[in-house]
Amino acid sequence: MKKTMLLIALLTLCRCMAFSQPLEFKGSEAASIGIYIVDLGSKRIVADYNSARTFIPASVTKCVTAASATLSLAPDFKFRTEARAYGSVRAGVLHGNVVIIGGGDPTLGSRHFSSRPSFAGEVADWLKNAGITSIEGSVLVSEGNFPEIGVSPYWLLEDTPWEYGAGYYGINYRDNSFTMTVSPTEIVSMAPRIESLSVELDLTKGAVGEVSAIRGEGSDLLYLSGTLASPTYGSRYSMPRPSEVLLDDVYAAMKRRGITCTETDVTAEREAGIAPLVYRSPAAPEILRSMMVKSNNLFAESMLRALAFGTGGKITDNEALKIEKRLLGGRRHDFSSIRILDGCGLAVGNRITPRFLGGILEDMASGERAKSYVGLFPIAGKEGTVKGLLANTRLAGQFALKSGSMSGVLCYAGYKLDAAQRPTHVVVIMVNGFVGKSAPVRKAISDYLLSKF
Repeated sequence: MKKTMLLIALLTLCRCMAFSQPLEFKGSEAASIGIYIVDLGSKRIVADYNSARTFIPASVTKCVTAASATLSLAPDFKFRTEARAYGSVRAGVLHGNVVIIGGGDPTLGSRHFSSRPSFAGEVADWLKNAGITSIEGSVLVSEGNFPEIGVSPYWLLEDTPWEYGAGYYGINYRDNSFTMTVSPTEIVSMAPRIESLSVELDLTKGAVGEVSAIRGEGSDLLYLSGTLASPTYGSRYSMPRPSEVLLDDVYAAMKRRGITCTETDVTAEREAGIAPLVYRSPAAPEILRSMMVKSNNLFAESMLRALAFGTGGKITDNEALKIEKRLLGGRRHDFSSIRILDGCGLAVGNRITPRFLGGILEDMASGERAKSYVGLFPIAGKEGTVKGLLANTRLAGQFALKSGSMSGVLCYAGYKLDAAQRPTHVVVIMVNGFVGKSAPVRKAISDYLLSKF
């Protein structure tokens, strides 16, 4: 009898523990949930649930990247791209080459900074103002100290054909992506047009639309397969080689200004005596803000790699992550159970605990750069990828949060704000391993925040 009563008690305890899970949604019993909330004023831990367990963070990894960049880079840091003329100039003819030297600027031609002057136009104007009317040679590109392979080895092949999986190079252009609309049998439109790209379609009409894409890094073959529920399907895809698209635009801009080019192979090692063109990006805080609001992976990779500028070696994720680890580790953030493989969070091998991320957020909420860091986050219910979270509730506009999502993953990290938009609490919520759509999980998170605040 005593054994029976003990068994009943244990079963009851297990059932109560299951129902005590902080987030309730269909399938929540099979998901992993981590929560860490800290009152910044009193330093009291308001909520702690599995905060020492590691989770796939997805794009909340960008909170770490933004912290590292904010601590390491000057507020006026800007990427620079140069154009130099080599050879000799006689009677308005450059007998040599123009060389465009990449500096890792992710904003060249970016639609996210559309008000900036066109880089291709700036190159053409630079030549025209120097009196150049013709080039007996070519316009060449140099990727500088950046590796030729731009995608991370930790990214999935299924992600890299899409815009969010675009590689990061010394020369980046037009967000390293293009738009394309297809029918089951043909390409309807492509912008910008990439002449070297071959697109193979294996598409059929179906009740449910589901399209997959495959393209190897640097490959000129893009393979689309699946079903289309509509007559056409449009999306954004990653470019094989952004520098080639840049060259096409530079040549077009030169032509509009009456500058001809033979596009022949010539050797010219000495500069032609023309002052180089230096084109600078927006300042780091502007890029970081766009990165956080729009969850821009290309911008995140650029800001991570910027940590490695000046080291003398190849500017890789690996080198930049070593610097990030030293930087944050020196601020007493323990990396012993943490694995960060990229700057954007696309690597499925990333592992972060809610407590670790909460510690970084707490650290960044104090000091001289606190306001600038907190200001990078989008406002929940109002903008960016968190526009739908807490929308039309009493808490809309009261949280500055970064979202992170991928299949079976939904995370939020950031701050609760007071009426003056100052941070009062650190908030980290991470959910892994759920099956199905993310909307019910997002609703459960919203309900949880409404119950806590």
